[in-house]
Amino acid sequence: MGYEHLFAVHDLALLYDWLQATGELYMDLDRPHSGGSNNSIHFLRSLADLRAIIAGETWPEVSITIFREKQYPIRGIAGKGLLQAAIGHFPDRQYFTILSESVREVGSGDCHEDLRTELARLEGQPIWIGQDPFDLPQMAHPDDVFVVKFYRNPPRVVRNRSSYAAFESAPERYLPHCEPWV
Repeated sequence: MGYEHLFAVHDLALLYDWLQATGELYMDLDRPHSGGSNNSIHFLRSLADLRAIIAGETWPEVSITIFREKQYPIRGIAGKGLLQAAIGHFPDRQYFTILSESVREVGSGDCHEDLRTELARLEGQPIWIGQDPFDLPQMAHPDDVFVVKFYRNPPRVVRNRSSYAAFESAPERYLPHCEPWV
């Protein structure tokens, strides 16, 4: 099936600029009407990563959300150093999630004591700590998140933006990066 057609050239230009600024984008690919939680999380490092994922998607409906800012920014081997970095990053009584390098949730909590407990349990393992970006209120603006959805009944595409000013003013700058898509 594949969903490359959901991405206009100006969408690719926007995502290219975000990748250049952050080096990585967090993508949530949800499969609506599939019964329960049926999403997958991906960390994109290039437009080719994005294309490979969406080209292989076979579910008949999708909701794709891509966040601009780097997510799960506290990364490293679970231990005292990473604990101190995480405590410095998260105020006490703030929810956090811990991912493994294979992008699987391996821990969570909502206070510094939980953080200490989880990092002691995971000591020596490579982990990423952050918050679910859907829980962050500042991530709702089109300058911070790209959303495109495809529904089949009735067939329609829903998106949170319809243009990108930087592409409109200099499309030739982006064409070498977007040509494999068009």
